[in-house]
Amino acid sequence: METRTNVVLDDALVNQVMARAGVKTKKAAIEAALKAYIRKPDYSAIMALRGTGVLADNYDANEAYSLATSKALRVAQAPAPSFTPKRKVVKA
Repeated sequence: METRTNVVLDDALVNQVMARAGVKTKKAAIEAALKAYIRKPDYSAIMALRGTGVLADNYDANEAYSLATSKALRVAQAPAPSFTPKRKVVKA
């Protein structure tokens, strides 16, 4: 489902999004920005637990997310181990 709407946008900001997202239309830029915003984790339910004793007093959701994503990136960027198959020696 698509919704048609008219909005006044900052041209410089839209141009930055277009360049960063690598898209050619304003529609694509806005969609890319909205998708990026939705991908960002929502910690509101976790943060509602502050002061209840469930979370540590120094818990920082953003730090936890940063640590998790940086570890995932390191794993994704780690070089594949070299594998040399053993060859069977066939005697004639």
